[in-house]
Amino acid sequence: MALDVAGFRKLVALDEDVPLSRFALAQALFRDGSDEALREAAEHLVFANAKAPDHLATYHVLGQVLIKLGRTSEARDVLAAGCQKAEGVGECMGADLGPAMADLLESL
Repeated sequence: MALDVAGFRKLVALDEDVPLSRFALAQALFRDGSDEALREAAEHLVFANAKAPDHLATYHVLGQVLIKLGRTSEARDVLAAGCQKAEGVGECMGADLGPAMADLLESL
């Protein structure tokens, strides 16, 4: 069974310092799509990115959230940093995120 926002909030409450829990909550909030949810998602993603800077998906989702919030300059910075991180990734999980982030960056 997939967790919803409430379920991910409980997971984060168990240990607020776990970046992947914050990332998962932010993804659920991103799917919600309301401005309030997007603002909260951005906060969790900024935290997750600071704690786990090698997690490429965080850059990707954070860039999308910032775009939806109209924070284009910040989105450019995040996506550029994500693209740079992705350059060092070989044939492993997340390698497809580099081109996805580059496409988002070009669209801005």
